[in-house]
Amino acid sequence: MNLQRECEMLLRQFGVPAVGVARLVATGIESLGCLGERRHGSGIPVTENDLWHIGSCTKSMTATMLARYVERGDLEWDAPLAPLFAACGFDVHPDFADLTLRQLLTHRAGMPADPSFSAVDACVCSTLEWEQRAAFTAATLAEGPTQVPGGEFCYSNPGYIVAAALLETLTGTAWEELMRQELFFPLGLATAGFGAPGKSSRGAFARLIGRDVITQPWGHLPGAREGTFIELNPDDEEADGPPWSGPAGTVHLSLPDFARYVAFHVSRGATAPGYLMPETIDSLHAPLPGEDYALGWAATSAEASGIGKFAIWHEGSNNAWYAGMLVVPDDQRGLAWVCNACPDSVLDPNTGMMMMVLEEIYNRWTGPIA
Repeated sequence: MNLQRECEMLLRQFGVPAVGVARLVATGIESLGCLGERRHGSGIPVTENDLWHIGSCTKSMTATMLARYVERGDLEWDAPLAPLFAACGFDVHPDFADLTLRQLLTHRAGMPADPSFSAVDACVCSTLEWEQRAAFTAATLAEGPTQVPGGEFCYSNPGYIVAAALLETLTGTAWEELMRQELFFPLGLATAGFGAPGKSSRGAFARLIGRDVITQPWGHLPGAREGTFIELNPDDEEADGPPWSGPAGTVHLSLPDFARYVAFHVSRGATAPGYLMPETIDSLHAPLPGEDYALGWAATSAEASGIGKFAIWHEGSNNAWYAGMLVVPDDQRGLAWVCNACPDSVLDPNTGMMMMVLEEIYNRWTGPIA
């Protein structure tokens, strides 16, 4: 089954250029499909091997990669990080003395919701992403928390950037290379990369022939009128966020590879034996009591999920792309979905694509709630 009906339903509901959906079980990919155009109005169809930007779903990948270092004993989820930061040459504000890796990855570290101006300005120190992240981290740690670390939830991209920068400094290896070595290669995610899809494959040829070459889907910003879009050439600066923000949300990959990643979590690691212990994967999925965000995964109770079962999930967007992933541990099933635009209707908490996937696509797959 190629999920044609599911893709048609999403295209019709949200009017976006293209979508893709995959269904996952404990043994891997059950089925997948995609439908639509690489660029709005181009007539060039998307294919199952095209690349999609997954935005903040990257956070789960960063946390999964960091879990390898926790298993090895190089990091701990709940030990204060201040000694490690100090050993790496970072000055730590006193209020960050008890900051932990778990707090950074669950958005309870007291980090700002958005980067401060001074932290962003610090990134001009270099053209190398890992040096920019180090400067960003130094500025963020020196400024101190915006709320009490370990306290209230505050969704924070800086928290993931700081966690990755610490590991970069400890290992002497850039986050991008760590992701290749510790996540992409071991899990077989051969198409995974960073930034806007198509950026590295089209430039010279496009200049030679004097027109755009659409080798991959393009991202689309919402236009001034409903149902219209602004196509983003992958070479444009607006096509993605700054590369130094990568640990929080710049990964792209094909739908089959995205599905393989989610299937790894669905199977508690069984699809990649030896990569992580099942208990470690469980810890990635488990929020603290009374909380609703784990380590790179949001968590929803059975009562609130719309499917009658506990679920973990995440959405991601850089405003021009949208992606989501869902794991239902009790069913050992999951879904991954992608889209090359992100109008407001897609993100609506009550009627958006996440709710449609849960209440329509997942329930039709498994049967209605008894």
